[in-house]
Amino acid sequence: MLSKERLGKFTASSIHNLFVGGKGATKDSYIMDKAIESVKGYAKSFTSKHTEHGNINELEALESFIEVTGLNAVYLDSVYFPINENCGSTPDAAIMDFDGIIAASIDLKCPTEKFFEQKMMMINDAKPEFQNVPKAYFYQAQMQMMSLSKHNESLGHTAVTNHYLVRYLTSTNYDFDGNKIEIDLPLNVRIFYKIVKADLEVQAKILQEVEQASEQRDALIQILTQPII
Repeated sequence: MLSKERLGKFTASSIHNLFVGGKGATKDSYIMDKAIESVKGYAKSFTSKHTEHGNINELEALESFIEVTGLNAVYLDSVYFPINENCGSTPDAAIMDFDGIIAASIDLKCPTEKFFEQKMMMINDAKPEFQNVPKAYFYQAQMQMMSLSKHNESLGHTAVTNHYLVRYLTSTNYDFDGNKIEIDLPLNVRIFYKIVKADLEVQAKILQEVEQASEQRDALIQILTQPII
C-alpha cells in the first residue's frame, strides 16, 4: 500500500508511463489513477508471487551487493524523497560516502529464476539512448537521482549523479524447515549491476511532463469531486 505522502504523486517506478501513448497503461490512464488516488485516499493494490519474491529478497540482495562491491550502502526501507509537491521517489537503497552523504541511488531487482534470463536479455537489448538499460528503468533511475539530489541540496551537499541498477538471482525453493535452498552458482554470477548516469536534459523533460500531468490530474480531481445534481 502507498504511504499517504505518495498518494496522487507521480513516482519513479511508474514515471515512464508519462511517455507512453496508445492503449493499456498509458499517460492518460496513469494520470487518471493519480486523480482517483487523491480523491479516494488510497491506491489500487497489486501483488503477485514475483513482486512478493522481489520484496522479500531486497535486503539480501543489498547485502550481496555490498559483499561483491565493497561499497558502503544502506537500505532506505521505503523512505519517500519528494522532488516537489507533485512527484518524488522511494529508492530501495543508497550509497553513502565517508561523511554520510548520499553518493548514489540503488534499485534492487530480484527476479525469480524463470524471469532472470528474460530480464538480462532486456538489459542486453536496451537502446543506447537509455544508457543500455530498459526504458522504464532508465526513467526510474533519473527520477531517483533527482529526488536524492533534492535531499542532498537541502543539506547543502552536491547532487547525486550515479544510479546502480542491481539484478540479484536467488532461489524460490525452500526445504521443509523453511530454509532457502540456494541456487548452486557463485554469488558474483548471481548478482549483476549497471551504473546509470544522470542525464540533466532527461530530468528536465521529466519535470516538464510532471507539471503538465499534474494540471490534468487536478482538473480530473475537480470533475470527480463535483456533487451529483
